[in-house]
Amino acid sequence: MDKNLKIVVFASSLHNKETLLETRSVLFNELRSVFDVELIESSKIEDLCSTDNLVIAFIATGGVEESFAKHYKELSNPIVILSDSFHNSLAASLEISTWLNSSGIRHKHINFPIEPSRKYLEELEEELSELQKIQSANYKLSKTVVGLIGGESSWLISSKVNLDSVKKRFGTKFKEIPISKLQMLFENEGRLDTCSKSLLSNLIPQKEVDRSESDIMEALKLYNSLKKLITEYDLNALTIKCFDLLSSCKTTSCLALSLLNDNGVVSGCEGDIPSLWSMLISRTLCDSASFMANPSSIERGDSSIDFAHCTAPISLSKSFKLPSHYESKIGIGVAAQFPLGKYTLFKCGGQNLDKFYAFEGDIIQNTSVIERCRTQVKFQFKSVSEIDEFLESYIGNHTILIPGKHKKELSDFFKLY
Repeated sequence: MDKNLKIVVFASSLHNKETLLETRSVLFNELRSVFDVELIESSKIEDLCSTDNLVIAFIATGGVEESFAKHYKELSNPIVILSDSFHNSLAASLEISTWLNSSGIRHKHINFPIEPSRKYLEELEEELSELQKIQSANYKLSKTVVGLIGGESSWLISSKVNLDSVKKRFGTKFKEIPISKLQMLFENEGRLDTCSKSLLSNLIPQKEVDRSESDIMEALKLYNSLKKLITEYDLNALTIKCFDLLSSCKTTSCLALSLLNDNGVVSGCEGDIPSLWSMLISRTLCDSASFMANPSSIERGDSSIDFAHCTAPISLSKSFKLPSHYESKIGIGVAAQFPLGKYTLFKCGGQNLDKFYAFEGDIIQNTSVIERCRTQVKFQFKSVSEIDEFLESYIGNHTILIPGKHKKELSDFFKLY
């Protein structure tokens, strides 16, 4: 991510502009040592294009509170305000921060001291980099169009979402698409094109002995059908009521969803919106694909829980096989072997998608339990108490696993959610 910083300067006309900037030389020089800085007068804020650059509102003087209240909606989300020790900057910032808080507007207030220590400057650089990630994630979510194909599966009784609330907060668009539209595209899908034939030849060596080349071809036909829906509805992400396809299309979406995730279209199973939203946050904030899975068994002896599902991004695996889908024993599932090491277990939920958990731990084993979905991993928590915290989070069935350690950035994101 480019380190570009746009500073919107709120300053009273009673102050001399040149003097204002001269007294901030230490602040601006420090920021310029890390970021490519652009100063923008608040009177020209309408020229500020929404981007995934970091945008900060610098409260340079007192007397700008009314102007800020007029223009705050044009700033990036979440709002970041910066104050220092000159020209009543801090006093005005506290008034603005209090107003934002009382209005229920999440924001971050950063104060730059007269004589910053080296430790402070290092922490400031880290904090601003984290805030850039958060603003960028919010920007990307605001540009996201999600396809809800067929609605949610009937068993997801605790996963209802107030989509109007999510739309209002993030600007994300949701398009409801009947499953029959996908089924019709699949029925009319002709022969595989050259690209699909090349993909087929790469996948055939990975099929299990009870799967045929025809099984993989049908799975790729569904993949191509989904790509047509993505183009038609201009989608960046989707979730699908996939079990409805078992009887109508006689195949599964497991391989298709794996391939879509590998190609940057965040795709989830069973019409589960909270899980898909969690996967979107993983992609936009942590810059990573993720594995959506079911908890399968608990072992308190080593503080672990096994997770499994019949699809996983192949890009996250060190190797994979293509067996059948577990429950139906038809179509193609994905049995991925994950690299062992550090992962983050994450999920957000609730009607407004404003609850979450995040646990850092390790995948310590790829398991192979017969009566279980095809991709299987054992995730070890840091303690048994974290297992209890996970069980008592009450955020539904599915969860997602993200490679690496991401608890802090996820926690920071939800503080400003």
